[in-house]
Amino acid sequence: MAETTSIDVPMTDSTPTPSAKRKQKPSRGHEITSLTIKTPPFSYAYLELQSTSPTPQSLDETTVSIYLTSALRQFLGLSGTAISVDILKVEGTQCWVRIPRGDLSVFVAAVGGWVGDGVSWWVRGSGNWLSVLGGRKGEESVWSG
Repeated sequence: MAETTSIDVPMTDSTPTPSAKRKQKPSRGHEITSLTIKTPPFSYAYLELQSTSPTPQSLDETTVSIYLTSALRQFLGLSGTAISVDILKVEGTQCWVRIPRGDLSVFVAAVGGWVGDGVSWWVRGSGNWLSVLGGRKGEESVWSG
């Protein structure tokens, strides 16, 4: 026969006594927590192509890439072409791009000061959050009555 061992476990009443109920702190509701993203890795720019020709030029991803590379090369030389630019959306003469956060100021300076063959970029907005730039699309229509 196999031997069995038993463990003595003290049994206590699981219901608190009336005095223990009074000692419990009252619940103050939900805990509020917050999270702050201090340094996002990317920044965003909202650009519009300005043209001197009477018919506006429609953009595609290849044309945007060529114009941006030209602007960065003209302003910063070979090191300017090393800036990583992700084209997020192209719509008509407008585009949204993503760049590394540390390169935002030089990118805006290079692109905003560039003039190509009858075309130039207008930097309509830039910042660390894409959602802020999306709201600027219809901003001018607020004041036009």
